[in-house]
Amino acid sequence: MLVQLFRSNQTGVLVLLLLLVPGLFWPHFGAVPPDLSMGMPLARSVAWVWQKGAWIHGAMVLAIVTVLAIQVTVLMNETDLAVRRDHLSGLLVPLAFALAMPPGAAGAAFLGLPFVVWAMYRTWSISGGGRALGALFDAGILLGLAALCYMPYVFLLVVVWASISAIRPFQWREYIVPVLGGLVMLYFAWAVLELMDAPFFPPLRTIPPTTFGLGPAPAGYGWTLALVLVPLLVVASLRFTTHYAKGVVREQNVRSAFIALSLALALLGAMVRVVTGHFPVVIVAIPAAMLAAHAFIGTRRAWVGEVAVLCLLVLALWLQYSAS
Repeated sequence: MLVQLFRSNQTGVLVLLLLLVPGLFWPHFGAVPPDLSMGMPLARSVAWVWQKGAWIHGAMVLAIVTVLAIQVTVLMNETDLAVRRDHLSGLLVPLAFALAMPPGAAGAAFLGLPFVVWAMYRTWSISGGGRALGALFDAGILLGLAALCYMPYVFLLVVVWASISAIRPFQWREYIVPVLGGLVMLYFAWAVLELMDAPFFPPLRTIPPTTFGLGPAPAGYGWTLALVLVPLLVVASLRFTTHYAKGVVREQNVRSAFIALSLALALLGAMVRVVTGHFPVVIVAIPAAMLAAHAFIGTRRAWVGEVAVLCLLVLALWLQYSAS
């Protein structure tokens, strides 16, 4: 039933997020937020806001998940990444975060994701011809904002470059402009900190495990999730490969950029694990949800998709409410 509803192209179906997101993430209202006191400046500012009320942390988690669900839906529909226009991402993005982020785990990496998705939208909206400098400068600024939440996001400039190379012919200015946008935002943040006489920690010291949050998971949860998620992602990957081969040049270019984003985030998580000993699962939740959407596009054996989503929903509720 859920898959059938969100497979439609009716924008009104996103109203269901007002029920889905609070139902999944309500335990975050009673959770202790992660310690971001050693994080990047924007993350520290958010942590200061959290201290003003116990309910603010939970409300912000609900708001960010809802915004990300809408952002990713728009990203897939407006950039030719989706095979056909639907709202499956609006269902799968909240599920992905509910499966990866127990109460108390909404840290700095999670806070920067809306800026990352927005930056990818600005980058992938460019075409093979016409002007692109404005959109790429915006992408650089947005990645700068994401880095002010979570420093490793600055390395996603590589994804912007890879996207440019896939979508447009080579023009050296287009590779410089995103860097300038990011530097402008980082310099502005440094200037504000200097004026306020606030501490500015060395970037590598801003990513201890506490900055992306660690929450408990019930015994057996990981293996149970793998039994459902691995077959789903295998099917989704096979269908994505088929759609990639059948797509026109524009669609293939954007899907190549999506592959670059997925690999970059996975490698970024691996590097963070080397530094901190922990993998920030939330940073791969969005590409996983975008990929999984391809498994539900067809209407043959639709009941299998409904059962898979129901299983994921039960697992998400298990993680969220057993850890609360």
